[in-house]
Amino acid sequence: MTSMKRLAGGAALSVLVCAMSSAVYAQETTAALSGAIVDQSGAAVRGASVAIVHTPSGTRAQTATGLDGSFNARGLRPGGPYTLTFTAPGYDTKSLTGVNLTVGQNQRLDVNLQAQDMVDEFVVTASRDVTAGNTGRKTVLDETAVASVVSINRDIRDLARRSALVSQNTRGDGGISIAGSNPRQNRITIDGATAVDNYGLNTGGTPTRRGPVVLDAVEQFTIDAVPPDVENGDFQGGALDVVLKAG
Repeated sequence: MTSMKRLAGGAALSVLVCAMSSAVYAQETTAALSGAIVDQSGAAVRGASVAIVHTPSGTRAQTATGLDGSFNARGLRPGGPYTLTFTAPGYDTKSLTGVNLTVGQNQRLDVNLQAQDMVDEFVVTASRDVTAGNTGRKTVLDETAVASVVSINRDIRDLARRSALVSQNTRGDGGISIAGSNPRQNRITIDGATAVDNYGLNTGGTPTRRGPVVLDAVEQFTIDAVPPDVENGDFQGGALDVVLKAG
């Protein structure tokens, strides 16, 4: 009876670990959008509807403002462009196009709606995290930055050289060292799926000597050197996360 209890407990623990790993990968491949909707006097607009449409794929997400006029949409596909539509009873409907989101970041977007009997005016303000650049521990490359990287082999690991904490092997295997770690200790995910050498046969850290995807298919790329977040796991070096283009 004791052995059966231990077996059941081990199985439950394995399921919990797998679930936690899936949640970690999901966080590395999505973006978020939040903000507040107010009227011309600065008062919060409660119950306003926010429609978020990914223009290339037509994917639609819907949310609404709370009592304080704020909204929060998570699990969105990085990149874009997105078309946002704001509607509320007694206010003019407003739309905003060309919004692009960054993987792993929550973009702030505040909106000013005008009452239907007032002069039509639409004010949009956006804030950007000044710490999210190529000068810190985490480096984020959008589609334009990816296209500007010079690479002969068209290997996604060449994108990591944009980070000051990355050095490349001299063996010619494409392996990269992040903050002094072994290339086999890095984690590489593509749209949340792992792309690492689980058997340790290749010194470059990938299942094959060539990169798993070509640069032309990459929409966003992030490299995080030894992130301190306790929810980030399954590696000892750095995390390379790739988001592929839609379609």
